[in-house]
Amino acid sequence: MTLTDSCMGLDSIGNGIFRMVLVSKRGINMRLFFLVMASFLPAGFWAWFFRQQDRYEQEPLGPLLLTFAAGMLAVPAAVLLEEPFRSSIDAGSLLTRVVVAFVVVGLGEEALKLLAVYIIAYRRAEFSEVIDGMIYGITAALGFAAVENLLYTLAFGIEIAPARALVSSLAHGAFTGLGGYHLGRARFASQGAGREIFLGLITAASLHGLYNTLIIAGLISPVGLLVFTALLYWGVIRRFGQAALQSPFHAELDDSK
Repeated sequence: MTLTDSCMGLDSIGNGIFRMVLVSKRGINMRLFFLVMASFLPAGFWAWFFRQQDRYEQEPLGPLLLTFAAGMLAVPAAVLLEEPFRSSIDAGSLLTRVVVAFVVVGLGEEALKLLAVYIIAYRRAEFSEVIDGMIYGITAALGFAAVENLLYTLAFGIEIAPARALVSSLAHGAFTGLGGYHLGRARFASQGAGREIFLGLITAASLHGLYNTLIIAGLISPVGLLVFTALLYWGVIRRFGQAALQSPFHAELDDSK
């Protein structure tokens, strides 16, 4: 989870689920409709935006939608994973919360998102370039972020939706996108695929853990958080460029000139 998620703990997610169930029993509710739109439309926009970064062969919508859905389904698994550590997240010492931020939240959530990519997309014929690991990784992360954002807006109100849409969603996408770069390299590696997958997981988990730690330790201001997110975005764009150079379509275009 991102922003102040580690400090808020899991009560807010449970509260969000409870409210969603109550609202759904009362029939169509405009408030729920607006919260769903506020959570899913930004995620859909970011998914579309990053799909456009594949300059050679953009991924078909079907596998992307499946990957997005798999990312959504990773949220309940993350809640169950983090539930035993609720007291440590909410009221533990700073050192304990930092350890949980890296080992439980960062490593756990990034493993689930990359697992979603591995299950849904990794062996598909459409996964044909290194950059596809980034595209599918970002897409899974945005599915995860959309559900998480919905639960938090249900718990705390639509006022937090803009910050979560801009910062949390983009951060989630960046973490898993940068990890997905190595997943893409593993897909086409003649040797060392396991090392690439491990490196991707550690990269994503470390960035996620660092992001949460800066927040829970009070080491970063809102402006600093925006700068940090911008740096993550820059890293993703830089990796897109590096992945494009490894595309077989890049070589084909060069040969045709």
